[in-house]
Amino acid sequence: MERLGFLKLGVLLAPPTGTSVSDFVDVASTYVNSQVVISYDQSFAQWLTFNGLGKHVGHTDIETKVQYWWVFTNGCNQTGWLSRLALPEYFETFTRKTGLLESDFVPSELGRTLSAALMPAAETSTWKNGTLSLLSPLVLTAGQKVFFTYLLLRCDGEFLLRLLANIDTQLGPGPFRYLDVGQIIPSVLDDMASSYRGVAFSDDDQRELTDIRHRRDLIAKQNTENVEKEGSGSSREQLAIPRLEWLVDLGILRKIGLREYEFSPRGRSLARSLTTHYRQLMGRYPPDDCLHRLLKQHLFGPIAESICGASRMCEREEWLGLARESYERMKGPMGYVSLRSLLIQVHASQAERGESGFIEYDDALRAIEEEHRQRPHSVYYTIDRLGNEHQVKFEQRPSP
Repeated sequence: MERLGFLKLGVLLAPPTGTSVSDFVDVASTYVNSQVVISYDQSFAQWLTFNGLGKHVGHTDIETKVQYWWVFTNGCNQTGWLSRLALPEYFETFTRKTGLLESDFVPSELGRTLSAALMPAAETSTWKNGTLSLLSPLVLTAGQKVFFTYLLLRCDGEFLLRLLANIDTQLGPGPFRYLDVGQIIPSVLDDMASSYRGVAFSDDDQRELTDIRHRRDLIAKQNTENVEKEGSGSSREQLAIPRLEWLVDLGILRKIGLREYEFSPRGRSLARSLTTHYRQLMGRYPPDDCLHRLLKQHLFGPIAESICGASRMCEREEWLGLARESYERMKGPMGYVSLRSLLIQVHASQAERGESGFIEYDDALRAIEEEHRQRPHSVYYTIDRLGNEHQVKFEQRPSP
């Protein structure tokens, strides 16, 4: 259930030249477990005691780990600190599985986008200096919610979208427990296995299908035998709880009890929009192509509607103006910027300002192509060697 916000710290701690697993985990562990002194706060003292994170007697200053203060000031969540066992898995595995860090813990382009363009200076200072404030750096800003919604869908969307659809249709708008979610996970995994059976040609694909079916059977058994055994650490909990907590971080769900949740009004609308588009794509294209198409055709509109309460598609000139503005903040030594990173930055800035204008990847690319045809020297674009992601370079404009 660890908070998504710790990924921001992982990117900031990553050295530009790479490091070993053990060194990176040691640095992260030392950092989040560093000791700080908090002026006496009754609520914080009671929270520490309730969660078994230390006892506090009397009205004296409280010496504690900095991560506990950050989690406590994260708002209504107040769960998700990194335990001794969770720490290595989080910083070693999760930072790389999400694509924020490369295999040697160097920040990826997505990681650099997050740290350079989406983290306010005050937040970066809080992380790096270990300073304390009443606003936890674990809280995601509106712009960071845009980023992490894309990030989670990119690395976990095939499961997460099916899970959201089943929560919506089977558990309804009212409160539900994580055990209720555990009951529907087997059908989610079964749907995944059925969808990919016809396109699982390689040995790796077949092994992945076998693993999905094995986990489905295991969780179905756990539901039968341990339906009321909460906190057992079973595969059911390992699949359900982290994802529910991440959805709370994104604002899609609200936490109304220790292990009880409900959709936020806009969160349910976002979930329905994304899952509806995904189902429509599944009916028209091969299953292994649908998530890719969703992220290029039906992502930023639903997010804008969820965060801003409205959405409208940007006209070409408006989009190009927003793109140039973000490009100047993100361009590297060669001048090129990933179109995906540029779009994330544009929509993160729009979300921070409460602006509802959006444009999807495919439409943005067409606008870039059209601009290049009309004014060849105003913008250049190319595509990576795998043919997946476009890179964009705008002309250097003279200073006023």
